[in-house]
Amino acid sequence: MKFNALRYLILPWFVLFCSIIAALVLDGTVIRFLPFVYEYYLALIGAGAAICLYFNFRTLTKAGIWIAHSLPTYLRTNPWWWFARAAVAIAFAYIIYGMGKADWAPVVWQAAVIPVVSMICLFFAIRSLMGPVLVWCSRVAFSRISAFILSWPIFLLVPIVALFLGRTISTAYRESRPDFAFSQRTLIPSEESDQASSSEEATSAHAIQASSPIAIELKNAVESGESCNDKNKLVQRTLTAQGDADSVYWAIKAVGCTEMKSVVGLPKLADIMLKHPNSVVRAAAISQMMKFGAANVKQIGYLLVKRITDKEPLPVIEASSLVMLKLGEEERAWVSKRLTNLLDTPKTSALASKILVSELKKEDVVNNFVATNLSVESSEKDLAISMVCSLPEKARHFNEEQINVIVASIKTGEADDPAVKALECLGPVGLTALQKEIFAPQQTDKSLAARAFAEVEWKDSKSVLETASSCVHDKENGVREWCSQALGQSGAPAIPNILKLLKSDDETMKAVATRALSFVDDPAAKDKLMEERSKNSGWMANKKNLEWARAIDHALVNMEVSQH
Repeated sequence: MKFNALRYLILPWFVLFCSIIAALVLDGTVIRFLPFVYEYYLALIGAGAAICLYFNFRTLTKAGIWIAHSLPTYLRTNPWWWFARAAVAIAFAYIIYGMGKADWAPVVWQAAVIPVVSMICLFFAIRSLMGPVLVWCSRVAFSRISAFILSWPIFLLVPIVALFLGRTISTAYRESRPDFAFSQRTLIPSEESDQASSSEEATSAHAIQASSPIAIELKNAVESGESCNDKNKLVQRTLTAQGDADSVYWAIKAVGCTEMKSVVGLPKLADIMLKHPNSVVRAAAISQMMKFGAANVKQIGYLLVKRITDKEPLPVIEASSLVMLKLGEEERAWVSKRLTNLLDTPKTSALASKILVSELKKEDVVNNFVATNLSVESSEKDLAISMVCSLPEKARHFNEEQINVIVASIKTGEADDPAVKALECLGPVGLTALQKEIFAPQQTDKSLAARAFAEVEWKDSKSVLETASSCVHDKENGVREWCSQALGQSGAPAIPNILKLLKSDDETMKAVATRALSFVDDPAAKDKLMEERSKNSGWMANKKNLEWARAIDHALVNMEVSQH
């Protein structure tokens, strides 16, 4: 039958091409398909190609020997012009695609120009290649079978190009709208952060978690807030120095809601204090002794005071000291003497100074120790530095030489570094000392100073912002990184400075701004960032705009996760 066979050969592949692109665009924008679609998408495309081949076979069968009837007569003698047309079409599509990679190209180029031009060039090239194939096959035996087989590699381009263009369009759509992915990405992290938060709260609420059945039963009795005298025998049985840590811990806690006699309970608690291997359990036993009255606890005061030694764990020392302070003036004097002797021991100095100042009001003792040892020559300057925060704010007055000793003692620059803690407790004086070291280092490495500066949450936000805005331009990469963190932590007031760096032509400053944005956690900055993201996204946004929008979007995602 005489009809345009080439047109009907191309038509089913055009339908398949449009279907693949439509499915990919819908999946990347507004809907999600069933899970099996993603698992077997290649098989589904293969099934579509098989259907197209079936229609091609029917077309060739129907055309019979007239498969090249509708083609121009000159094609029978000179097919090279059609091959040249195919090459030109492919080259033109490649040029348009390459132009889309340029910095100036807007998103609409990837979303519309490249797909439309590529589609036109693809089917123009297929037509130009299939024309000579059909002409040649019409001259040989088994023309229809030959044409059918030779068309496979040509039509195979259709699903391959469709997959590529469909993904290009959906990617361009997401890039033009960073806010589209924003809500999707924050759902799972939010749930995870909620779980992590609840886990942290559970961990911090109790020193030892209840895991055994007995511990869980006693824990429930304690937390009920009611009398648990019915558990008296269970508590007595569990109060042994050989018991599991969680069971013994909650039995100690349950002593408070029972009517246990002191002649029974106090010896058991004393035995646990002396023999149990877990320091938290021992400390809990000591703290619970006051349940039986100060007069009874005084009788074992000699045992308690012996716990205030550097050989004991810190929880035991603290619990013993606090209980002894409630027993009378004589016991307070014992505690004061013992703790004063512990000031020069690295393990116990911070705890001893804390109790001396906060409970015994002996800040003069701690102050004298700090003032005496806060010098370059002193072998105990690290101990003195660890005691700075124990002093009342009014007593934290040091000369420049002593402050320099603290700065020179910075070891890691982390927030838990004793020297960094001391500088934080000094407030504006500590901040000023670090600012000097960042710009004109004399006592320590400027990177360490910059890290300490970034790790602490200073009260003088204006001074922090000014310093961070300046030191992000430092030549050292380490200094820039820590200062960018401080800049981001400054919150909303720092946004104009960060955006200025982000839009700089200097790649180093762009990296600084991107890092700074990742540390922004100020709800007041959210509206400004969302406005800036919207301004730099959309169909007409170019590559630079999209880089800015992505960096801002990343900051918004982090902010959303941290707030959950």
